Amino acid sequence: MQNSEIAGYGPTAKVLHWLAALCIVLAWLLGTFIDDFPKSAEPAALFAHMSLGLTVLALVFVRLGWRFGHPPPELLPSAFSPWAERAAILVHWLLYALMLALPITGIVLQFTRGQPVPLFGLAEIASPWARDRALSRSVHEIHELLADSLLIVATLHALAAIAHHYVLKDGTLRRMMLVRHQGAASGRHS
Repeated sequence: MQNSEIAGYGPTAKVLHWLAALCIVLAWLLGTFIDDFPKSAEPAALFAHMSLGLTVLALVFVRLGWRFGHPPPELLPSAFSPWAERAAILVHWLLYALMLALPITGIVLQFTRGQPVPLFGLAEIASPWARDRALSRSVHEIHELLADSLLIVATLHALAAIAHHYVLKDGTLRRMMLVRHQGAASGRHS
């Protein structure tokens, strides 16, 4: 297939994709290593972690709305069709589900601590519950499991894109790159 035949994602879809990826990685890093911060820096790190999580939650709603209004380009056929296409669709929807579930469990976690959820320093949502340490520990474990699951699935997603590029030598990865390389398709404008 010639590069000119590869329909890509539009600039909005690309920016939403990469912005969500960046927020997810940063939130995961902060959440994973927050205990390594000096005690005086923990509140700021937690605030940044929660702000990134809320940003991911907002981005996933925007992405889903955009996706329904601007369907993605058709998957490129491969030597592993139709199973590869089914796996790709399943992984995309699993990523969306995890991007929804993870911030929601983070909000619930904050509430089980009896703490408000800060909305980017502009406002707060008060906890509807009193502090419950046992429930908080359980929700924390679920939140960590979802965070690690999201990172694993996203890594597999990235590795599949890299395999498409270097092993299958098709245009799958180029379709989502922010910078268009010379000779790459003009792409869709969605």
